[in-house]
Amino acid sequence: MKQTITAPASTQYEKNIALLARHQPDIAEQLQNTFKTISDSQLPEVIPSRKGNLTIKYNDSLLHSVYDPVTEAQRFVDGLSFDDHINIALLGLGMGYHLLELVKRSSHRDFILVVEENTALFKTFLEHVDLSGFYAHCKLYFAVHKSGMDIFRGLQGCGLTILANGITVIKHPATCKISPEYYQAVGEKIKDIFEWSRINTMSQITSSRQYAENIFENMPAYLATPGIERLFKAFTEFPCIIISAGPSLIKNIRFLREAQGKAVLVAVDTALHVLLKHSIQPDFVVSIDFTEHNNRYFNGIYAPDTALVVDPEVYPKIIRDYAGAKFMVSLPGKSLCDWLTAQVGSKGDMDKGLSVAHTAFLFALKLGTTPIGFVGQDLSFPGKMSHVRGSAMVRKNRVASQDSNTVSIKNIFGGTEQTNASMHVFLRHFEELLDKHPLPCFDLTEGGAYIQGAHPMPLKEFIMKYARQKRNIRTIIHTAYSNPCSYNAKNVHSSIDAATTGLKKTASLCEKGTSILKQLEQMFSTRNYTPQLTSKLKEWASISSRLNHERAILQLLGNNITDVMLLQAKKHSFTFDELDIAHTDGIRELIAKDTIIFSRIAEQCRAFVQKFNNFKQFVR
Repeated sequence: MKQTITAPASTQYEKNIALLARHQPDIAEQLQNTFKTISDSQLPEVIPSRKGNLTIKYNDSLLHSVYDPVTEAQRFVDGLSFDDHINIALLGLGMGYHLLELVKRSSHRDFILVVEENTALFKTFLEHVDLSGFYAHCKLYFAVHKSGMDIFRGLQGCGLTILANGITVIKHPATCKISPEYYQAVGEKIKDIFEWSRINTMSQITSSRQYAENIFENMPAYLATPGIERLFKAFTEFPCIIISAGPSLIKNIRFLREAQGKAVLVAVDTALHVLLKHSIQPDFVVSIDFTEHNNRYFNGIYAPDTALVVDPEVYPKIIRDYAGAKFMVSLPGKSLCDWLTAQVGSKGDMDKGLSVAHTAFLFALKLGTTPIGFVGQDLSFPGKMSHVRGSAMVRKNRVASQDSNTVSIKNIFGGTEQTNASMHVFLRHFEELLDKHPLPCFDLTEGGAYIQGAHPMPLKEFIMKYARQKRNIRTIIHTAYSNPCSYNAKNVHSSIDAATTGLKKTASLCEKGTSILKQLEQMFSTRNYTPQLTSKLKEWASISSRLNHERAILQLLGNNITDVMLLQAKKHSFTFDELDIAHTDGIRELIAKDTIIFSRIAEQCRAFVQKFNNFKQFVR
């Protein structure tokens, strides 16, 4: 495609804006408002090349060849080495010759992300280049003048394909020279997304069975327990202190007594024992861990003035045995939780973060509190201790500088110290949350890691400055808790019947598919290329098509078939439509893949039917 002006710049710009609005409605209006602030004098110079194509001159530097930018772009892409299926993050757009060349070679990849820091450059691109041909082969996303954190968050929704097929960063050298520090930082952030995807996805796959068992066992409690939505904005413009169980908590724990009633005290479950030992009853304790060992944080606990905040995945005995007020969280995007919400309404949507401390912070945001302070949030191991003495989790932690699991980080005193890879991930996630929710936050830990976005301050100073007036916090909590919950048992009962019917149908379909695949594998292994082979291939295709139409059931299984979705996201060099005996190896590879997929879906369907039948007895 030859990139030349085929219409007046304003007409081309309007067509491109309309195209952007169709493909990325979230950025089109924002870009138009930004473009209004850019004067013509701020736009870079556009000059014709000798071949007639356009190039850009920016601060006396040419972004493309002044002779033949199209051939230059082809050579640039020819010099790159990457898999046909890998997703691309392209840093630097210019006039987009290199992007168009990448697009032409991207029929097998899921997406290309284009990052352009300079809004004036992007406006120039929209004014002079016909964007319609760029959307022909794969999904295309533009990120214009976005921070690395914004881009990271945007890529989180692509986690499965990033993990299955990878992502590579390609820099357009001439454009990246305009803002080298920006593109370097964005490139590093994009590389982080693969590790984030790996941790999240592998955690879901390895723990999905326990998550589902907990949710099913907690369904009766979900119906009967008030939701956190009753507390949304209940403490607007009132301070909050989030108490974690880091080793530094012991330094200033005594000051927390002075804050009771003057700030909402939200503790993580690992800190509860040590707080009660020091005669401090927090207003809330947050618990989200799905494993049995999490229950030990509550052994021997009597805290009638502390309300428990949990989600449906938490270890069930914690909810059953807790004597005080309890509030339930809805988890949007979790398949079984979404089903529950559809039956009885939301308990209050909230993400849970990577750790209970992240969840406590997100809960404090829902309460409307500000400012927010963090205590005991070391995210490192001062004195080689993992947690504050007196907590159920305290143990020695050896962090050696030569260990591959050790990461050097900045501390609040301006120096450096060592932490491990897991704590470093938690630190980065905190910084991501603080960037996403910019409000006054303070690190009151007086030790440990420096958390960007949380201003270090002594706890006593925070209390004197912000926690000066008392409120009857516990009366507000009690009032929210005391109103009974209601739900329509008949409707829930009908929804269970509909779910089990669909699950049984899908299981039967997958079991039939597994049987056909076994027959196909036998035929290929014995080279039995008879007309029956073609018939079986058609049966396989039919079952795959019918399974894809069982969207409601696949959505219900959701988080429990993450491994299946990861397999499905993995690209292959050929498609199902191309199957014939000339692709024997490829066909057998797909047979093996679909055998796993059909078997896993059938297995989960049968397990869900049993769990739903148990829940049905409670509803009845």
